[in-house]
Parts: sequence; C-alpha cells; structure tokens
Amino acid sequence: MNGAAAIAGGRDIASARTQMKQKTILIPVYDFKPLLGGVANYVHELAVQFSRQARVHVISRKVPGIEEFDQDLPYQITRIAVPTSTLGSYPLFARALREVMRDQPPDALFCPTWLPDGAAARSAIGSAGIPYYVAAHGTEVFDNFASLRNGIRTVLTRRLRRAVFEGARKIFPVSNYTRTAVLAEAGGNETSTVTVNNGVNPAIFKKIPETAELRARYKPAGEKIILTVTRLYPYKGVDRMLEALPAIVRGVPGVKYVIAGTGPDQERLQELATRLGLEAHVSFLGAVPLETIVELYNVADLFIMLSREALPDVEGFGLVFLEAAACGLPSLAGRSGGIPDAIEEGKSGWLVDPCNLREIANTTIELLRSPERLQQAAEFCLSTAPQKTWERASARILTEMFDDWA
Repeated sequence: MNGAAAIAGGRDIASARTQMKQKTILIPVYDFKPLLGGVANYVHELAVQFSRQARVHVISRKVPGIEEFDQDLPYQITRIAVPTSTLGSYPLFARALREVMRDQPPDALFCPTWLPDGAAARSAIGSAGIPYYVAAHGTEVFDNFASLRNGIRTVLTRRLRRAVFEGARKIFPVSNYTRTAVLAEAGGNETSTVTVNNGVNPAIFKKIPETAELRARYKPAGEKIILTVTRLYPYKGVDRMLEALPAIVRGVPGVKYVIAGTGPDQERLQELATRLGLEAHVSFLGAVPLETIVELYNVADLFIMLSREALPDVEGFGLVFLEAAACGLPSLAGRSGGIPDAIEEGKSGWLVDPCNLREIANTTIELLRSPERLQQAAEFCLSTAPQKTWERASARILTEMFDDWA
C-alpha cells in the first residue's frame, strides 16, 4: 500500500469512529468464543473492533467455559440456552433478539452467518425496518448433499437461505470466491455483495526472536520445518502433503513435517504416514495452545496447507495464511476456493494444484533449497501485515454500513 492509500485507509477508520459514536450494533451468533474455529474468532475480533466505535451487544449460546471468557469483554454479551442444532436454535435466537430489541432498539444487526444468525435477525426484525447485514464464509453458502441428513436439511432450508440473503441490506463475503458463490447460490446481488477479507490480530501474531531455546525445542538438529496448522478434515490436503513427502525428503534431507491440530481425519492420516514410512519425518502435535502456534509460525521455514474443493467443503478464505505471514512465514497453498485472496502469489507465498503431487514436491524442494527466496517472501509478509488487520476489516464493514445510514 502506498502512502496515499495508507492515509485514505486511516481516514476511513477515523471516519468510521466519528460516525459510530451513537450507534448500537446487535450481533446474534451461534458459533462464538470460547469455542474454537474460524467463525468464532471472526466474530470476536470484529466485535472488539466495533466496540471501539459503537455500543455492541452480542447474543450467543451457553457453552462450557463462558464464565471465564465472558469476563472483562469490551462489549455486552448475553448467553441463551439453545439446542446443538442451527436449524432448531434459530427460533430461540429470534425470541432473544426480540426481547433485547424491545428494550434497546439497535441501529443494525450484524449476522456472522445466515443460519441461525441471519434467519433469527430477519424473523425478529419483522416490519421494524431495522437493517441487518450478513457475512458469508464459504461452506455454508452451498447445498450439502454429502449425507441423507444433510440433504434433507438443505432441501428444508434452501428457501430460507435465499430469503435471508435477499433481505440483508448488504452481504460481506470473506473472499471473491465466496462472493461468486453467494451471487450464484444464495440470492445476493452485485451492488449489495461486498467482499471484505478477514484480518489478523497483530498483538498475537507477530515476529518474535528465534532464540536458542526455541531452536533446541523445535529443530535441535537444524531441521527444515514444514508446518500445517488446521483442523484435520480430508479436504484440507494433509494427505496430499504426506504423499508428496517421500520425494521431498529425498530432495531435502533433514526436513520435518509438523502438523498442529485435531479432527476426524487424524487417524487416517497417521496410518498413511506410517504406511509411507514417514515416522521420522512427521510429527502430529494434536491440539496445541495459541502461544505454541505462534512459536511454530516463527521457527518454521514454510507454511503449507493444500486445501482442495470437495463441495460443500472448501476453504472460503484461509485465515491461517495471514496469521503465518504476520509472523514472517511465507506459505505454499492449494489453488482453490478463496485462498488466492489470502496470498499474494510470488510475494507472500506460492499456489499449486492441491492434487498434483509432483508439483507439490518440486515446488517445496525448490523453495527449501532457496533460503534467499524464502527470506525475501518473509520480509514482504512482515511489511504488508499492517494492511491486513481486523481493524481495517472492521473499518471497511462499518463504512459500508454507514453509507446506508446516511
């Protein structure tokens, strides 16, 4: 970003803060902290940023751990008891919203997903004329016929999904890929569907010194570390990386593949690594705390996530690529879904066919043998990280909302 653009961005944020002083934003959200996951993090980070310019009231469900998490938040939060079903919980969310709106009418509702959040907002607002806005992340936009249960749910909710998106004042997809899906699948229109990429929290994800202690802990023999941080689902592409790894090991002796995360595909992946004879080169860490993830981003040589499209499973954006970049770690990624929005190809990372083992192996070997290219990419990642924060994402969303309230 050049100086003029940076100044303009700063003006947008300042303008948002000035206009929002007396505004109230109500946020119904099913998936929320302390739960893990992209949507939960997305909502919390935006709520924090919104609360710097407006009164923010979050309504979410009761889950284990809320007593500790809900303390000292910069926004108001109300917890309600709902079933563990998005379809079954949306009437209860709507009732809770009506109660809040009766006592304190908001200026707008921001809905992180269309179900139950957007459906509940649409129902609660009725004829009140209060605008609501809906975010879109990727998977939830598509029809899902992966199982009989999912197929029935898709048929039952398809009309509701279209009504929620059509009724929204604006829709905020997290990538251009997701925007295209909203326009094709969910009833959005060109003018009201505005892409706003995810952001990263620079107070958490940042460059830290690579101390002797960190090197001793993660690469005691000077290993080259390839890192993946993800929930373990088949479409995330860890299997393709494991299948490419024997060739990579031959090309770069001493390489180690570190996988942080858990999920339903973990057992299959561990069996695959054993079958390929990769025990000495692969480490499954399981669930690790946030501070460990930041350390891993800082000591690794290359971040890799080879997500592929297996609709409705798709990478709607790929926030982990921004997190890695904020720590100075460039990425190799699958060219699929919304990932191209998260990576500036040839600068902050590289894109490959996520199913082409030869391309995956050859590109990884080439990069690990070219420390100067990785260093140049790392410097680019660090220099551009300030442009990709949650503060800027929230300012863009609020600016779009202000235009409608002018």
